[in-house]
Amino acid sequence: MDFKVTFQPLFIEDLERIIRQIARQNPDAARNLGERIIRTAESLSFFPERYPRVRQRPGVRRFIVGNHFKVFYRVHYPGHAVQILRCWDGRRAHHPPLP
Repeated sequence: MDFKVTFQPLFIEDLERIIRQIARQNPDAARNLGERIIRTAESLSFFPERYPRVRQRPGVRRFIVGNHFKVFYRVHYPGHAVQILRCWDGRRAHHPPLP
């Protein structure tokens, strides 16, 4: 059974900030990165366990796009849902707080 993927408001804010930042230098690269992140997140509707758990955050998993951009998500098995929580530039000094 497929899982329903939803994007949390903090993820959307994070992604918009990252895309705006990159678009200042390279609009095409920004658009491609955004599309790649969304496509990968949406692909979690099938086999959402494919990416590793985050040791410090029980119940949270993550995937990385473009070597630096970490996307955190949570799988809810009873409801067959995946919540995309945050998108973070891994080059930043700290990790984002997760809901």
